[in-house]
Amino acid sequence: MSEIRNLTDLAAYAQEQVSRITEMQQQLADQTGAGEAADGAVRARTGPGGRLLDLQLSPAVLRMPPEEAAAQVVAAVTAAQLDYATRADQIMEPVLALRPSEQADDALDAGMRRLDELTADLERLAARRDLT
Repeated sequence: MSEIRNLTDLAAYAQEQVSRITEMQQQLADQTGAGEAADGAVRARTGPGGRLLDLQLSPAVLRMPPEEAAAQVVAAVTAAQLDYATRADQIMEPVLALRPSEQADDALDAGMRRLDELTADLERLAARRDLT
C-alpha cells in the first residue's frame, strides 16, 4: 500500500480495495467444487453456498441398498463442498487475510458485514468528493 497523504489518496486506495473485493466476488461466483464417493459410483459438483449443481450416479448405485446409496451421495456432495471451500479459501485469503473455512461462521459474517459497511462508506465519500 502506498502512503495515504490526503483524501484523494484515501479515495484511490478505497476504490482499489472495492475493485479487489468485486473481482473476488466474481471469481467465487464462477467457481465450482467437484467430488466423488470413494468407489467413484457417485460424482457431484457444487457451487457457491454449497448449492448442488450436478449429480451423476453410476448404474451400480441403483443396485445398492438405499442406505448405502444415500451414503455414497452424501460422500460425493461433501467432497465437492470441501473442494469448493478450498478454492474459495485460495481466492479470499489474499483479499481478506483469512481462510473462511477456518473461521467461525459468525466471525466471517461479521467481517463481511464490515466490508459491506466500508464499501458503502467509501462510495458515499467518493460521491461527496465528486461534488466538491
